[in-house]
Amino acid sequence: MCNDRIMDINRILNLNIPDIHPAYGGVRGKTMSSRSQVYAWPVIKEAGVYTIIDLRNDGINLRMQNLCKEYGIEYFYYPVDNRADVVESMVALFPEFCERIDRGGFYIACAMGLHRTDIALSTYWVFYGADKGIEPPTLRGYLRESGHDTSKILRVLNAFYDKLTERDGKEPMPIEEFKRRKQVINEQCKLSTSLIGLERQDNKV
Repeated sequence: MCNDRIMDINRILNLNIPDIHPAYGGVRGKTMSSRSQVYAWPVIKEAGVYTIIDLRNDGINLRMQNLCKEYGIEYFYYPVDNRADVVESMVALFPEFCERIDRGGFYIACAMGLHRTDIALSTYWVFYGADKGIEPPTLRGYLRESGHDTSKILRVLNAFYDKLTERDGKEPMPIEEFKRRKQVINEQCKLSTSLIGLERQDNKV
């Protein structure tokens, strides 16, 4: 991963946006379309956010798109779900999604910045990042200690694998390697929020 955009992550974390955390070369948190977060737009722009990645699957958010235009930020719509049509879209847009993650300077979110965001970043790592030696994502929504498992993540990963196989006429990776990477995601689910909190401190710049 080569982040060519520098963010003032500390400044963004200090905005107290719900569930805001570092994520690779960007941040993840509650959607910036929320009216309660209007105050944060000029700050995230000044702090180095160049792209908003919107993961909700209910269509392009015109309010968010217009706010991005107003503040000179790119809007990238990458819907996430295990429905066949959405998975097909995820596969088609995946190269651009990975490119935007690699550039850094992004704010990625579903509605709350938790579950679909976990799925999107897990997909990035399993089908791209692991081959580049990138660390697996830190899960924030699908955590065992909060009563969740990774079943919904795995459903999307399995559907994504099948769609790539169907499109390319070959498996994207050997099935045993795919199982190993899914197990890595399972292990991330077991991390406690206290350990994750230490990781947040380590990511401050």
